Amino acid sequence: MSSGAGSKKDVILSFDIGTTKVKAALVDAKTLRTVDKVGERSTVRYPQKGWAEQDPEELWNQIARLSSKLQKEKYNIRAIAFSAYLAGVVPVDLQGNPLMNMIIWIDERAAGLPKEIWNGPIKFAGYNLFRLLEFAKITGGAPGYSGKDPISKITWIRDFEPEVFRGVWKFLSVTGYLVFKATGIATMSPDDASLTWLADTRNGKASWHRGLLRRYKIPEERLPPIRDSIEIAGTLSKKSAKELNVEREVPVVVGAGDLTAAAIGSGAVKEGEMHIYIGTSNWIGAHISKRTLDISTYIGSIMSAIPKRYLLVAEQEVAAGALEWFMRTLGLENKYDIVEEEVKDSPPGSRDLIFTPWMYGERAPIDDPNARGILFNLDLSHKRKDILRAIMEGITFNIRWVYEPMERLTYHHDFVKVVGGGVLFNEWCRILASIINRKIARVMDPQDATLRGVSIVALLGLGYYKSFEQASELIRVDKVFEPNKSWNKIYDEMFYSYKELYKKLRKLFKDLNEKHSEPKG
Repeated sequence: MSSGAGSKKDVILSFDIGTTKVKAALVDAKTLRTVDKVGERSTVRYPQKGWAEQDPEELWNQIARLSSKLQKEKYNIRAIAFSAYLAGVVPVDLQGNPLMNMIIWIDERAAGLPKEIWNGPIKFAGYNLFRLLEFAKITGGAPGYSGKDPISKITWIRDFEPEVFRGVWKFLSVTGYLVFKATGIATMSPDDASLTWLADTRNGKASWHRGLLRRYKIPEERLPPIRDSIEIAGTLSKKSAKELNVEREVPVVVGAGDLTAAAIGSGAVKEGEMHIYIGTSNWIGAHISKRTLDISTYIGSIMSAIPKRYLLVAEQEVAAGALEWFMRTLGLENKYDIVEEEVKDSPPGSRDLIFTPWMYGERAPIDDPNARGILFNLDLSHKRKDILRAIMEGITFNIRWVYEPMERLTYHHDFVKVVGGGVLFNEWCRILASIINRKIARVMDPQDATLRGVSIVALLGLGYYKSFEQASELIRVDKVFEPNKSWNKIYDEMFYSYKELYKKLRKLFKDLNEKHSEPKG
């Protein structure tokens, strides 16, 4: 396609809304590289233990501020695309005004809701067996006990904020809210709809399931229409164009969540091809044509940003977010080069120090909102470098815990593509390769995978590329990391101890933290 603007390059104006940082970028339509990018730390509020919120209007203002900083006059903006974390809930009134702060994905106030899912005479893995079978058949998965899924959050609003519930016009996702702010049109992408656990995702599409909506007393008219990620949701309004400092009213695509966008941005779009993402949180994903579910490890399928396909995914709550927390605590904030050197200077196994990254509960392969982080076997001889390496290793042990069942559900992989800010650490990539015993292929600009992925979504919607496979051919591998066999032997033994820690401490976690997992008004 021609640029339609003289010699100016075609770009997508893309936004990546993460838990800890918001990014805005211009992504080149032909190379898929970011040609300009800005970012700011985001603000998360924790009004009570287990609660996590963001101010939606503040988020929009931040996006507008970042957009205004980009050198847009040099380029031809073809479309705008938003990608935000999944499983957030933004209730808005008929005018589109937020009725409360958005409840973000890590929020646990709704743990154990809806109660019908967990109560009953016959149980499996904590679920009412009949409710579990119903969810699995219709949605391809089931909500977790932690309360982090939108069905739980909407139920909480219904039960504990009835005035808000009565005033709701639409329950929007975070991506959907931003699209609405940009266009005035309410939509929800299939991936966000999947994770509500209220949509029928059989036959390669998502549609609201009236039976589930009736059962859990959620009126269908309060949920937005589900549209494919690549569809044009609408045109940027004049008001929003001015706020974003965009010269003309360009198309805005429905977009996708960060997980599904990064999956595309990894370049792993072939059937069963796996990628690992290490950012604030982490996950393993693989695009598949047929829904797959493993209840025992909480691995399930959600709708992909690729129409008529699914993403098999194992999502874990805290990854590099734990490392960032320790870096701030240890006086190393933003000192990534120092961290890299210190981790390299500590031996594999961190001198028998084990870290568990469950700092906000965990989803897969355990669904336990009570699990917490541990530095185990710490003594006076350990140094800062050992703690830093143990954090990377512990997060990676957690990844291996779900990597093994993920591979059983797909196929044996000789190498795995990796993306996310965490894999910018070369030593962490070596640790990952050695712990899962696979070659690791880090793709270009791994920290921009979400921006790149949602830009590809927009470019497919514009007809710029014929297929996701064609676009993915532009995503090059930056570096390959081989497993270290001697490290692998050490890690195999430590991995056993890692899993044993959870088994032995599960009850203690529950005793200490369960009182904070009950739904609160």
